[in-house]
Amino acid sequence: MDINVKEPFNRDRQFALKRQAVIRAAGLDFCKRGYHNTSMTDIASNLGLTKAALYYYVKNKDEVLFECHQQAYDAMDIILQKKWIGENGLQQLQDLYCDFVRMLTASGVSLLTDVNSLSELNKIKVLKRRGKIERKIIKLVKQGQSDGSIRAGDPRLHVFFFMGALNWLNAWYDNSGHFKGEDIAVHFATQMRLGIAAA
Repeated sequence: MDINVKEPFNRDRQFALKRQAVIRAAGLDFCKRGYHNTSMTDIASNLGLTKAALYYYVKNKDEVLFECHQQAYDAMDIILQKKWIGENGLQQLQDLYCDFVRMLTASGVSLLTDVNSLSELNKIKVLKRRGKIERKIIKLVKQGQSDGSIRAGDPRLHVFFFMGALNWLNAWYDNSGHFKGEDIAVHFATQMRLGIAAA
């Protein structure tokens, strides 16, 4: 006789999942309206929560913005931990970039550009975290330059060029719209490749 044993209720896990959902929804609001044009009341209203219920999950708007950055960088770190097996640095970078776009179009995670609105302490943390991710991608560009698949030039400028497109993806992408996430991933990766591939 099979007995279904349900996983016991875990209050902390439930809280963490709901908090993540709140932060994702707020990130999308920030992308659509801008950080300064989005109030905590707007976020609560869009989620069908009272302001009091919203403040149960987050202390203030600064914390929400900070956590949006953290969610995006957590997701990017997971992607960066994969073993890239492309034939050269450019192919590996193209696969990585495709995965970044897939993540942003499928997960609801928002990659935000607004760091100057953060409190000074949170701004320092976010810039440090972003710098670590950029350095990992720069390393992959250098690898491609060494194997001849990526053209010469400052690898940081290559990275700023194609990561800039990602920064604005959440501002216009609508998962119910004309463009599908996979189509965007392939198109963006192709444009990135054309922009930095060795002749």
